[in-house]
Amino acid sequence: MLKNNKRKLIIIITSILIVVFISTNFILLKYFYIQKKQMNSNLILENVDISSWTKKNDVAQILKSQYKSSNWRLIIEKINLDAPIIEGTTTEVLRRGVGHFESSSKLEGNVCLAAHNRGYKYNYFQEIKKLENGDIITYKTGQETKKYEVTRNKVIKETDWSCLENTKENTITLITCEENKRECRRCVQGKEIY
Repeated sequence: MLKNNKRKLIIIITSILIVVFISTNFILLKYFYIQKKQMNSNLILENVDISSWTKKNDVAQILKSQYKSSNWRLIIEKINLDAPIIEGTTTEVLRRGVGHFESSSKLEGNVCLAAHNRGYKYNYFQEIKKLENGDIITYKTGQETKKYEVTRNKVIKETDWSCLENTKENTITLITCEENKRECRRCVQGKEIY
């Protein structure tokens, strides 16, 4: 009888320990997931005043619509790209969207854009290496939509910035790093077709 009671007590204690262990792990995993999500949200919201928000759902809604509501966009259907464009090419800008080289045109001449292709939450230019001559790039500013046809997709030296020079004809230039070649960049260019 005493052996049976001891056995039941050991089974109960073991069951309780297993439940506590599983619950603790679940809570810790959820905590770290939420922390990571908040860190990523902070990158996007660094310039947005959130003091007036009353519900956590407000943050999620704004994050969700922030990129969809931006009128300044780059769209490349072949690689399923629909991305917001943000002024500048700093590390912080490229963490949130496609960056526009401030020294380049926004509409006429050579529109120059940059984005990450790997290693970040948003790797908008991950697939531009797949673009071929004749593929279509759509550029929207809010007031105007322009279509460009890819004319060049090549690897250049990181010191070769001649592709960013202004042009007489309307062109678009997309720049990103080249995988496993620190000294190189991927450069895709297109000319306006309509």
